[in-house]
Order: sequence, then structure tokens, then C-alpha cells
Amino acid sequence: MTAARRLLLLLTGINLVNYLDRYVVAAVLEPLGKELHLTDAQLGRLTLVFILVYMCSAPFFGYLADRFHRPRLVAAGVALWSLATVGAAFIHTYPALLVMRSLVGVGEAAYATLGPAMMADGFPEAERAKKFTWFYLAIPVGSAFGYGLGGLVAGAWGWRASFLVAGLPGLAFAVWMALQQDPVRGAMDAVADADASLPYLKRLRHVFLNRIWLACTASYVAYTFAMGALSMWGPTLLQRRFAVSTAKAGLVFGALAVVTGILGTLLGGWFTDRWQKRWPDAGVAISGLTLLAAAPMVALALGAGSLGAVYALFFAGMLLLFVNTSPVNALTVSCLPASVRATGVGLNVLLIHLLGDAISPELVGRRADALHASGLAGGDALARAMAMVLPAILLSGLALWWARLRKTVRPGRA
Repeated sequence: MTAARRLLLLLTGINLVNYLDRYVVAAVLEPLGKELHLTDAQLGRLTLVFILVYMCSAPFFGYLADRFHRPRLVAAGVALWSLATVGAAFIHTYPALLVMRSLVGVGEAAYATLGPAMMADGFPEAERAKKFTWFYLAIPVGSAFGYGLGGLVAGAWGWRASFLVAGLPGLAFAVWMALQQDPVRGAMDAVADADASLPYLKRLRHVFLNRIWLACTASYVAYTFAMGALSMWGPTLLQRRFAVSTAKAGLVFGALAVVTGILGTLLGGWFTDRWQKRWPDAGVAISGLTLLAAAPMVALALGAGSLGAVYALFFAGMLLLFVNTSPVNALTVSCLPASVRATGVGLNVLLIHLLGDAISPELVGRRADALHASGLAGGDALARAMAMVLPAILLSGLALWWARLRKTVRPGRA
């Protein structure tokens, strides 16, 4: 096995463990909250703290990456987040839990910042899309393991054991990563960017004047807002409204995540590749349609009184939501010239998290607390609070249809 393929395998495995760790929290929110006597707003704040620290730490690791051995930096980050996850099994106060989730954010920032760059340095441009597909498919698989394994372990041995099981695998990956060679920076780039020295403020101006980029970013902010709330509170809704056990809720939501995530991502890419030769804006049209179609599915799922109906409707809604992932990410990159592409992607990532899944879980939690205090049952209060994702899903689809009205999208053209 070549060094590049070994690195791809290792980074994909770390990405899987990364999302396992991130979603094990969602699987155990209900028992964790009961033992520590936390409100829904406090539970939702766990995501806010994690993402804020994650986003603030990313630029620091980007700075270090230009000066130090990247695999060792990634190994340090993986070890830190793994130890912090294990440490969460031994906390007894809410502030201590916030500290542990903050340390997870620092550790994941090291990996998320350096991992894709190392992969790009390991493969030529013609192979990157195919290799990155496998890397990103680890997201739904890892998320499913987080839900399923977290729920199963919590059901058998308690929520603390779930953090132990989620944290330990990362330590083995950290040791393996520390032993890897650092790929030569830029070795696989076909052509150097002639405008790479463009001042940062001018890059920002180019990005923010690109209306296609603005539309895609607005769409993905709204999409991430919705997905952040649904993924965080979905298992808890099943437990409160239908008395589903912690183990079963985690397994069911994990199965939904992995099947709809893989199938939706592959379908979105396949339909775009098949139709964009005839209709250049096929990708954005597919994404806009599926997002608009997802809104009523999610609305019906939140209002359904039958557990079987909830499962079926959540499956349909999540599948439609995942279809848009590949086309929108591709359009966000292709609408910018190479000289500002990295800047545009970095800003996109910052905005979608800062205005999306960093805030939606806590907002839903606060709304659920208020509705419950007014006399609404716990499950009904949470379902009604989660309905705030519906306008976000509609806005996400409408923003893409606005982008479609810009006619044919060519790289670097707004």
C-alpha cells in the first residue's frame, strides 16, 4: 500500500471516530440530563460550546501547519479529543462537562484543519474527488455509530460508559498517525496559482461580491441550522414522546443516519453527474427541489402520533436533506476563481457552523423549556420546539432556487 493510500485509510478512520464522538452526546442526552439535573437549554449549549471552541481553534492550527510536522499535530489533536471524551465519563458537574466538550473542540480543530490538506497533497487533482468521496462517507457512518453504539452502551451500562467506548479508539489512531510521513506541501498541484499573493482583504471582496457563493452559503447556513437541531434532539424526541429506550432510540436514529446519509450523498452526486451535461445548473436545481420537498416530510414527522409513521417520515425527510450535500458543496467551490477559492471555502465553513449548528440545538432547548413550563408535555414541547427547523429548510431551498436564476454557473463567474 502506498503512503498516500495508507494516509487516506487512516484519515477516513479518524473521520469516522470523529463523528462517532460528536454524536454519542446526542444518544445520551436524556439520561445525562436527568442525572446532572440539566435543562434542555443547558443540554443544547453543549453543541454551542463545542463548535465555538472548534471554530476559534481552527485558524491557530492552520498557522502551526505551515511550520510543523502535520501528522504529529493531527495525532496530538486526536489524542486530546479522545482523552476529553473519556474524561466526560468521570465528571459530576455541568461546568466540568462544558470544559470536556471544549477540549474536544480544540482536538477536532487540529484534525479538521490539517486532514483535508494532507489528503490533497497525497493525490493528483484528477483523483481527489473520488478519494474525498470515501473520506466524507465516513461522516454518516461515524454518526450512526455514535447514535447506535452510544445508545446501546448507555442502555446496558449507563451513559458514562458510552463516553469511555467512544473515546478509547481515537487513542490508537493517534499513535498510528504520529508515525506517518508528512506529504510534501503542494507536490500534487498541477499548476501554481498565479494570484496566490492577492491581499487577504481583496480576496474577501471577491468572495462577498460573488452572488452565487452568497446564495450557496445562505442556503447551507440554513441547512446546517436545521440538521444541527434534528441530529441533536432526534433521539431524545423518540424517548420522550414514545417512551423508546435509550438503546433503541440510538440504534434507530443511527440506522436512519447511515442509510439516508450514504444513499442521499451518492444519489445527489449521481444525479448531478448524469444531468449536468445537458443542464449545467442541474445540481443546484436538484438540491433546491429536494430541500423544498424535505420540509413537509419533517413537519409531518414532528406531528405524527404513530411511532411507525415517525420512522418512515424521518427516513424520507433525512434522505431528501442529504441529497443536496454533494451538489451544493461542489457549486460553492466551482463558483469561485482559484485565487480566492480557499478563502471562500474557509469563510463558508465558518459561517455555516457559527450561524447554523452552533446555535440551533440551544435555541430548540430554550423553546422546549418554555413550552414545557407552560404546561405542555415533555415530548410535545420538544416536537413543537423542533418545528423551528422548518422555515430554515424552506429558506435553504429557496436560496438555491435564487442561485439557479443566475443561469449557467461557470467557475469564477457570479
